[in-house]
Amino acid sequence: MKVLIIYSNHNTGNFNHQLLDRVVKKFIDKGDEVMVRDLYKMNFDPVLSPGDFEMISAGKTPDDISKEQDMVRWADLLMFIYPVWWGGMPAIMKGYIDRAFSWGFAYKTNGNGPYPLLTDKKAIVMSSLGQSRAEYEQGMFQAMNRVNSEGVFGFCGIEIIHQLYFASIHSITDETRDDYYNEAEKLVEGLSNENIGAKNKINSP
Repeated sequence: MKVLIIYSNHNTGNFNHQLLDRVVKKFIDKGDEVMVRDLYKMNFDPVLSPGDFEMISAGKTPDDISKEQDMVRWADLLMFIYPVWWGGMPAIMKGYIDRAFSWGFAYKTNGNGPYPLLTDKKAIVMSSLGQSRAEYEQGMFQAMNRVNSEGVFGFCGIEIIHQLYFASIHSITDETRDDYYNEAEKLVEGLSNENIGAKNKINSP
């Protein structure tokens, strides 16, 4: 299985970075191919500029966007790892989607409106939360799930097969942190080309 991980966190050595390392190792141990796009490390430009619009409209995708799109094409599975900021993705992650999931690549339009082009792709979202699970259980989890599954990835035809949330990461015990890592590793262990090809129900908190 070919896996593309898009990763967003400005700190190294923290929960998300350790989660990334553990997940990558588990994929490699299984014999999967993995590529990681560490957006901060890449100094990725998240701004979809007027120049980008002009080039894409003219059928000339900017080189840095084309490179990311080639990686998305290559992958069987997309994985997004990021902390939740203000109820959603950090700007650099949202900017990656703004630029890489562009018209003509991720979706097109016709007389009936937009239609998706990435219907062969599956995705997993793993997000860390500074706040407690209880603070998000009053509708926030459902809202974030819906935005991702319908408003972002679903718009492009990408099926989210799992969304995991790791709460209270600044105050959890070492035992809970290990439980989080084990949950992610167990999920990865169970993935294969065969089962990501089937319809899956989103794992909601």
